[in-house]
Amino acid sequence: MTVSVPGSSANLGPGFDTLAAALDRRLRLVVRPAPEFNLVTDLDLPKDRSNLLVRAFERVLPADNFAFEVDSDIPLCGGLGSSASAVVAGILAAQALGGECPNPLALAIEVDGVPDNSTAAMHGGITITVGGVVSRINPPASVELVVVAPTDSVHTNDARRALPATVEMAAASSNAGYAAALGAGLASDDVELIAHGLHDTLHQQARASLFPRSADLLERATELGAIGATISGAGPAVLFWCLAGSRAAVVDSLTAETSGWATVFEVGFDDLGATVEREAI
Repeated sequence: MTVSVPGSSANLGPGFDTLAAALDRRLRLVVRPAPEFNLVTDLDLPKDRSNLLVRAFERVLPADNFAFEVDSDIPLCGGLGSSASAVVAGILAAQALGGECPNPLALAIEVDGVPDNSTAAMHGGITITVGGVVSRINPPASVELVVVAPTDSVHTNDARRALPATVEMAAASSNAGYAAALGAGLASDDVELIAHGLHDTLHQQARASLFPRSADLLERATELGAIGATISGAGPAVLFWCLAGSRAAVVDSLTAETSGWATVFEVGFDDLGATVEREAI
């Protein structure tokens, strides 16, 4: 059984815990029958049953008689959906191997703790998840993406604790407007509307002290050649949104700015989502 799941970038500026885009960096899981549990990976992750992927698998099916092989090109710096990809992979593999799981996405959201990354990883494209309802938007052609992935990570729990318990009505109102503009721009492939909608008034500034260098790049996104930027998930990764055809220049600018503390790479939208293939016996 081979499962392939894309990474993701959540929040997308104003879409806190609701908007996410699947990215074309992937986690791949191969599961085979075995005399006893075994996990092989070159990733710096637990190789016992405390591994998040295995814990997700065992919510559906015991892992006693399976061998797991895991590899991934999703950076583990934080903010690019590596945890959600692992959870989705484990659940889909267990279901495909005969485990009972009526709603894999609901279980993935429960295990991962937030709805946005798991939904994008499962469905691909750009997803909006609110009130238990999922909407999917095809990726726009007018923009291209660049990721800045810092070597230092930020724990999601620390990023959650940095958020205020309440926000001013004006901030909530403007954020709703930006989210609506971004959704409309993505759906209509309107680059000016996308750029306008990338602003956030809820979470990014509150977390800026956790990743000051990422926050500085975020504020200077247009100066660096992008149409805008968003903190990817809880950070510290940053997703830069570029006008199609201008991405190479943005990569050059960001590479000069991040020497010694981050990796810069081009990334695309993933339109496929999670896939499961069973090997013929």
